[in-house]
Parts: sequence; structure tokens; C-alpha cells
Amino acid sequence: MRAITKRKLTEDALKESEEKYRSLVESTEDSIYLVDSNCTYLFINSKCASRLGLPIDQIIGRAYGEFHSLEEEQEFAEKVKEAFKTGKSLQYEHRSQRDGKYFLRTLSPVRVPGRRTIAVTVISKDITEFKRAEEELRVSVQQLRETKDYLDNIIRSSADAIVVVDMEGIVRDWNKGAGNYMDYTADEVIGTSNRKFFADPEEADRIMEIVLRDGELKNYRTTVLRKNRTPVYISMSAALLKDKNGVPIGTVRVSRDITKEVELEEKIKGERDNLNLIFESMADGVYIVSKDYEVEFMNKVLIDEFGDQVGGICYKVFHNREEPCPLCKTTEVMKGKTVRWEWHSTRKNRTYDLIERPLENIDGTVSKLTIFRDITERKRMEDELRETCKNLVELDNMKKNFLNTAYHELRSPLAPVVGYASLLSLSELTDKQRDHVHNIVKYARKLEEQINRMLELARVDSGEITMTLEDVSIPEIVNEMVKSFEPLLKEKEQAITTHVPEGIEVQGDKQKIITILTNLVSNAIKYTPKGGRVEITVEERGEDILVCVADTGIGIPGEHLPKIFERFYMVNTSLTRKPESLGLGLSIVKEYVKLHGGRVWATSAPGKGSKFCFTLPKKANK
Repeated sequence: MRAITKRKLTEDALKESEEKYRSLVESTEDSIYLVDSNCTYLFINSKCASRLGLPIDQIIGRAYGEFHSLEEEQEFAEKVKEAFKTGKSLQYEHRSQRDGKYFLRTLSPVRVPGRRTIAVTVISKDITEFKRAEEELRVSVQQLRETKDYLDNIIRSSADAIVVVDMEGIVRDWNKGAGNYMDYTADEVIGTSNRKFFADPEEADRIMEIVLRDGELKNYRTTVLRKNRTPVYISMSAALLKDKNGVPIGTVRVSRDITKEVELEEKIKGERDNLNLIFESMADGVYIVSKDYEVEFMNKVLIDEFGDQVGGICYKVFHNREEPCPLCKTTEVMKGKTVRWEWHSTRKNRTYDLIERPLENIDGTVSKLTIFRDITERKRMEDELRETCKNLVELDNMKKNFLNTAYHELRSPLAPVVGYASLLSLSELTDKQRDHVHNIVKYARKLEEQINRMLELARVDSGEITMTLEDVSIPEIVNEMVKSFEPLLKEKEQAITTHVPEGIEVQGDKQKIITILTNLVSNAIKYTPKGGRVEITVEERGEDILVCVADTGIGIPGEHLPKIFERFYMVNTSLTRKPESLGLGLSIVKEYVKLHGGRVWATSAPGKGSKFCFTLPKKANK
């Protein structure tokens, strides 16, 4: 009885153990089955039967090959054979041709309970998702590698400097772009402090502070030093580098050499300062306004008239309006046009002649430059003149008759003077007498020239003078003029240079244009000491041709500049203590330029030279 009881207990324990085993086998997501050496199913769990699509009793006792392709059967048979032969467990990956899923199979040889045969237990784990994730990881790693190679290539080939600096200010990466303008190789700088590259070493600390505070740095201008310690102006942008936990580990900095840009900006700034200086010295009011109507500059004349309104809105400043004036020319000027018009200020009860033209700024934007000329008195005088001269036609005829009579009466005595003096020079004379005769002829002809100039201006005033319009080649006129002045230039040991593009033409009066240039060039030579230089430049400016004659002469004091185009105005200089003219040359230049619809002006610096410029419209005003 004790033996029976013991056996019964053992059987119950085995049964309980078997039930637990079966419960475990049935609850797993893995396929579990038992096969003999012929690959015949001895046992399968429900998961395996579900994957094969049949009840368990229709699978037990049938061969593996009945449910799988020939290739799969051969692969499985080889693995089973290997397990039986070695007596050891093995693993391999299998892809089902039925549904394309991946499985990890573990084959373990076991002895079948109650039998003397050995079988193989197969645990087939679905690893499809794992394989998919593994493939995605492989692709990601490949893409990451390609991206890294791409970025490394960009860094290596970038013309800009790309530098990585850690939190201690030590250089950790240095590309070829940095070496190109700094003259250091990567081996020379990696592992060293970046402070040594800055003209001010403290700049390195300031840059790090800004990046740590803001997370980035954009277009920061500073000065660094090349290997030979010469300065380089750079523009730097930087970003903060962090590890996977968000902890800052350094900065990456992208810089470019802007030395040429800085030098150009300084040059432009100097020219702008000179322009402002000219504006401040002008007798006319000048202001500059942006496309948004903001006043950017006012010279002293305008500030005295309207107060310092820089930063204000022009239509509020000048018109006391809340919106742009209907007469405003800003839109036209921003399109590149130059506009001239009259404006009457009701606030000041003054009338102004306005010249407005586009002014290009350093950043490429365009502002409007306006020149105010107060013509209130002129308008008043014109009204008075119009009122008092009702018989204008008769007065004009009287003036013309007087001019014609004066022209003949003044010129007639000069011809005999020159003739008799010339005959007298053929007589036997002493050297002193011959000099006197020479001076008689010289000054007589000079007087004739001055009379002609006076009468020419009188004809301009009376409207009697005419214009012969034709296509005039500016390069041709300049070349002929340079040749005509060669003897005088040689005598004064001066050089003349020209910058005149081919093909520039205007429609105008050729002789009057020649007179304009002759006056300006002769003055330039006259007021330039020996060894000096005269330069003629011509360029197109929108609808105008700009012609400038510059010299390295004695210059004109600032207080004289506003008056040099006035009639009979002369400036005594060390070169011309006894003027031989009446000061009409520049007056004629001004009138001839006006006849063509252009304008003329001058700039000068005492001791450095003068520059006279005038414009001629490409199409003459008829």
C-alpha cells in the first residue's frame, strides 16, 4: 500500500508538472513543436497550429515538408540532422515563404518521455519586427554616415572659416577655409586657445558669453590676427553645441573675411562725410529722406529755417500733414527720376525752388536728396518787375538795338589799334619799344575777347542767342581739346588724363559745349602750379551725361565757392595777383550749361585742388 501510495503521488506530481508545462507552452507567443529525425511532427502548440492554419490533430504525425516549400524543408532537415548528430542546441534565422515573416529557431535534442527515441524540440520566435527595426537602424546608420560625410565635405570645402571651440576656449576643429585667410594649418591650432587669434584677446571671452547667454551669435564683427600678426576684419556667426543631455560642450563658429568690405565702407563713409561737409557749406538748404518719408539728414541752412527735424516725417515737418502731400515727388524719385519744382510754404510764407534726385545708400537702398533754394525775394522781384515793365517788348527791342550798336561801336576802334600796332612792330624799334607794341596788341585782343564775352552774356539774357542742335560726340571733343592744350601743358610741365567711354553722345550745340570745356580746362591749367595734374572724366548718369574737370591746383577758399559762377566775380590768388579777365568765363559756362538743360557746380579744397562738374541731358531741351 505504501508503494502504491508513493507511485500515486509521483504520478500526480508528474501530471501536475505536465499540466504546468503544457500551460506554459500554450500561453507563449512562440511556436513550439517536437519532430523526430524524419522531421515528422510529434507535438505542436496552439500557436504553431494557428500559423499553419490547421487543427492540432490534423498536423501531428505528418511531415514538416507537407506544410512548407521544398527549399524550406531542405533547410529544416539539415538543421534537424545537425542537432541529432551533435546532440547540442543550435539557432538560426528563417524567413517564411508563406507570409515573409522572420523567425529565430532554437533546435534542442531531447529524449521523448516513455520512448527510447530522441527528438528535437523547436522553439520558433517571430522576430519580424526586430528585423524591421534592425533594418531601419541599418538604414539610419547608413544615412547618418552619409550625412556626416556630406557635412564633413562641406566643412572641408567651405570658403568660410568653420571652427569648433570647446567650453574652455580650446580649438577642437579647424577647416581649410580658416587656414586660407589665417595662414594657420589645423595641426598648428587644434588643442590651443582661441584667444591668440583675436586682436583683443578679451574678445574671445565676450563671444563665449554672448553665445552662452543667447544660444547663438549672428554677423558679429571683430578683428583677428593672421599668423604674421596682420589684422583681418571678420564677420562671425556662432551656435552653441550641446551633448545628448542638453549640456553645453562648446561652440561652432562660421566666419568670413570682410576686410575689403570694411575698407570699402570706410571709403564710402569718408566720401559721405565729404558730401555732408559740402552740404553744410552750401547756401541752399539740403535734406535727405527715406522711401518711408523719414528725414535722415538736414544741413545747417534747413535746420535754421525749420529746426532740427532729423528722424521726423517729412510731410509733418514741412506740410503739417498726417499723410503724404499730393504734390510729393518721392515716388517718382525712387524710380530714378530727378524732379525740379517750386513749393510755397504756408507756414513760413516762403517760396522754394526744389531739386530732388535719388541718392543710393551703402546698403543698396535709395533715399531722396532735396535741395531747397529760397527764391522768395526773387519771386517778389519778378512780380515787381512784371508790374513795372508792362512795355516789355519795347524795352527788349531797345536793349537789342543798344547791344548791336554797342557791339559795333566797341569793336570798331580795336581793329585799327591792332592794325597800326602790327605795322609799328615792323619798324625799327628798340627791344623795350617792341615789348610795348607787343603788349598793345595783346591787351587789345584781350579787350576784344572780354567785349565778346560781355555781349555774349547780354544776348543770353535777352534771349537773342540761338542753339544749333546736333548729335555731339563727347570723346571726340575731349580728344581734340587735349591736343590743343598740349603746348601749354608742356610749357607748365603738367599732365592731363582722360577717362571717357567711347560712344557717349549728347544732342546739343557743339561750339557751346567746346566753349564750356575750354573754359574749365584752361582754368584748371592756369590755377595749377608746374608739375601738377588735370583730369577729365565723363560718365552716364541716368538721363544725363556727367562731365568733370579736376586739378591738383591751389584750390578755392570755401567762402568764394558760392559766388564763382557770378558775373565779374574774381578770386585773387598767388598765381594771378593781377587778374587779366573780368570774371566772365565761369558765368558763360553756367549759362551755356543751363541752355542745354543741365547744371554746373564746383567743389574745392585749398591747397589740394578743385573739381568742376556739369551735366548735359542726353536729349537737349528745345
